[in-house]
Amino acid sequence: MDENSTETEFLNSIQLANMLSVSVKAVIKWRAQRRIPGAIKCGRVWRFNRIEIRKRLLSGNLLLPRK
Repeated sequence: MDENSTETEFLNSIQLANMLSVSVKAVIKWRAQRRIPGAIKCGRVWRFNRIEIRKRLLSGNLLLPRK
């Protein structure tokens, strides 16, 4: 990502829900089930790697299998 880009590298739960057109509850549920790739916890807040999410969306396999 170049320095002139306005996109951040990580998304919060609300941004991810908007990107996927799902509810925030769905994102939280999938994150709790460890089904969203690229999720990291920063303090008390979960962040999602935008690049990893986009790669998985393009491959057609966003959600990881249930554990």
